[in-house]
Amino acid sequence: METHSTYYTDLIAKYLNGEASPEEIGEIEAWVGEDQANAAIFSDCHKTWKAVVNETTASLTDVSREWNVLQSRIPHPASRIPHPASRILTLSFRIAAIFLLIAIPSFLLYHFPGAPVEKQFAAVSEISQVTLPDGTSVTLNAGSTLTYPAKFEGGFRKVTLQGEGWFEVAHDKAKPFIVAAGNARIRVVGTTFSVNTKTYRNTGEVILSSGIVKVYYAEKPGQTDMLLPGEKAELPADGSAIIKTTNHDLNFLSWKTKHMIFDNTRLNEVVALLSRVYHTNIRLSGNDLSDCRITTTFDNQSLESVLNVLKATLDLQVRDNGAGIELSGKGCSGDR
Repeated sequence: METHSTYYTDLIAKYLNGEASPEEIGEIEAWVGEDQANAAIFSDCHKTWKAVVNETTASLTDVSREWNVLQSRIPHPASRIPHPASRILTLSFRIAAIFLLIAIPSFLLYHFPGAPVEKQFAAVSEISQVTLPDGTSVTLNAGSTLTYPAKFEGGFRKVTLQGEGWFEVAHDKAKPFIVAAGNARIRVVGTTFSVNTKTYRNTGEVILSSGIVKVYYAEKPGQTDMLLPGEKAELPADGSAIIKTTNHDLNFLSWKTKHMIFDNTRLNEVVALLSRVYHTNIRLSGNDLSDCRITTTFDNQSLESVLNVLKATLDLQVRDNGAGIELSGKGCSGDR
C-alpha cells in the first residue's frame, strides 16, 4: 500500500465517515499497521475529522434553542416542518468528508514533500541481478519484476515482487525489509530466502535458507508465521491459512544456480524442471517414458550437455521440432 496514493486519501475519508465496507476497513487497518508513517497520517486525519465534526455539532445547540423559541410563537403545529438540526448534522458530516479530501493531500505534501521516486527492475528473458539502495542483492528469474524506491525512507524497506526472486538482504535492525508478493508479506531484518509469487499450484511460496522471516497476509498483519532455515511457507492466493512445512526440494534454487540433483527421479519430473531452468519447452513423446528414472547431478551445464547425458543414459532421441524439444524412445520397463 502506497502512502502517497490518492486511493488511500479517499479510503480514509470513507472510513472516518462510516461509509467503508468491511473489506475497505480491513485494508485501511492493514495499511495503518504496516508503517509508522501511515499510522501518523491516519492519526492526524482523525484529529482533523473530530475537530470539524465537533465544531459543527456544537453549533447545533444554538440552532435547536432558536428553533424551539420559533415553534412556541407559531400558532399552528409545526411538526411537519423538519427540524433544521437534522439537516445541519447530515451536512456537517458531508463537509467533514470534503474537508478531509482537501486536507489529507495538503498534509501529505507538507509532511512528505514529493513521493519517493520508484524504480522498476525487470528480468525480461534471462536471469538478472540488481543491488538495492541499502546494499540488498536481488536475483530475478526471467519474466519477473521488482519495484523499489530510489531511496529507502521511513521505518521500513519495502519492495514489491512479481514472479520469482532470490533475496540476500542487507542487515539493518532499525529498518525491517518487507517484500510484498501479491497479498502476502515477508518481513525480515537480514537473511537469505527465495520467493515465488506464481507456482504451478497457484500459490505464493517462500523458502528460507538463513536467518528468520515472518510471513503474513497484508489484510492480517497480526497473524504471522515464523520461518526458520530449511522451512517453506505456501501462501494460497485466496488468503487462506499459510501452510508451513520443511523444504525437501533440493532443486528449489536451480533456476538461479543451474545446479540440479536427481536421485532415482522420474523422467517427467526431470523434464519439467529442465523446462523451467532453461526456459525451453521440453516434452516427452508418449507416456512410456514418464516412468523412466535417472540418478545424476548437473552443475551449471548447458542444455545441450544435459540432453546428451539423458540421451546416452536412457537411449533417447532428441529432436527440435521448432516449437520446442521433443524426447522419444522405447520407454522403460523398470527403474534405471
